[in-house]
Amino acid sequence: MKDGKLGVCVVGCGDMGTKHAERWCTLPEARLVAVVDILQDRAEALARAHGLDAWYADYRRAVTLAEVDVVSVCVPTCSHPEISIFAAEQGRHILCEKPIALTLEKAEAMIRAARRNGVKLGLGLMRRHSPVLPVLRDWLAMGHLGRPLMYHASDVREIRPKREMHDAQANGGPIIDMGVHLFDLWSDIFDSEPVEVLAQGLKLARERRELVHIADIAYDTATILVRYASGDLGTFVVSWGLPPAVNPTPVPDQILGAKGMAQVVFATAHQQVDVMREGGTWDTVATSHEDMYQIEINRFAEWVLEDHPFPATGTDGLAALRVALAAVASADTGQSVSLS
Repeated sequence: MKDGKLGVCVVGCGDMGTKHAERWCTLPEARLVAVVDILQDRAEALARAHGLDAWYADYRRAVTLAEVDVVSVCVPTCSHPEISIFAAEQGRHILCEKPIALTLEKAEAMIRAARRNGVKLGLGLMRRHSPVLPVLRDWLAMGHLGRPLMYHASDVREIRPKREMHDAQANGGPIIDMGVHLFDLWSDIFDSEPVEVLAQGLKLARERRELVHIADIAYDTATILVRYASGDLGTFVVSWGLPPAVNPTPVPDQILGAKGMAQVVFATAHQQVDVMREGGTWDTVATSHEDMYQIEINRFAEWVLEDHPFPATGTDGLAALRVALAAVASADTGQSVSLS
């Protein structure tokens, strides 16, 4: 570290890389020293926005700069293993966006590389950092809604402007890209391990001209059910296959139990848990207007500098990916997949 500050390199200057760079720059304990992107205009724009004189197209040149301590990996999922393993081998700590990888083997290789080189590997599962999450987890554990529970979430949108989101070999589609958030969240709030996955999938947008260049289109629409050892259920309905500009209003997640229900909102700077029990009155049990990404960056810095616990490690990313891949396999075969 130079001047007692973590030197940060952000690899990938799109939307997520911009989020990381902005939030790293708010920390007194950190300074942005390099940005990387194969697209010159994006890299130059992010460099200029944060007062950097140079940008890099080759992540290797940036990661090996002497002043780099931490690498934020914000590129398509298919490139996470290559960049993360290289960073680990240079002794750099890694905050990698989710999903951790597209295969279990590559995710495990990332975890081994971090352990072998004595560096931290964190995953960008930002919902883990919402202040409402521990309140929700404890509130459910106390039985206020009864047990077992069913947690239902839906995510319905137009085809993604970033077309790589539809590529099974790039980002894996929404079952993997979005599903890992929920699979990780459910395991945490249920305090239980998933034991079985059943999914049905469709490729609604496979004939659209915007996607004809993609050789291996992922499922863009699916219904997924995950059964937990606790008896709780998680259900997820997703579609990223609707026509352009067909974007229904997002709806809160719902948790259903014998004693009532909860609604949960996870927005970047607004998270809230409302409950309704017998009698039909809504009550708010937790709310926060803190930025989940900022808390994530803060906590990762604390993990590196002071070894404070970080709630979304490479191992957590691997566990969520295992469920996501089981869901894809179930959609492929029409059969449930056992995880026990």
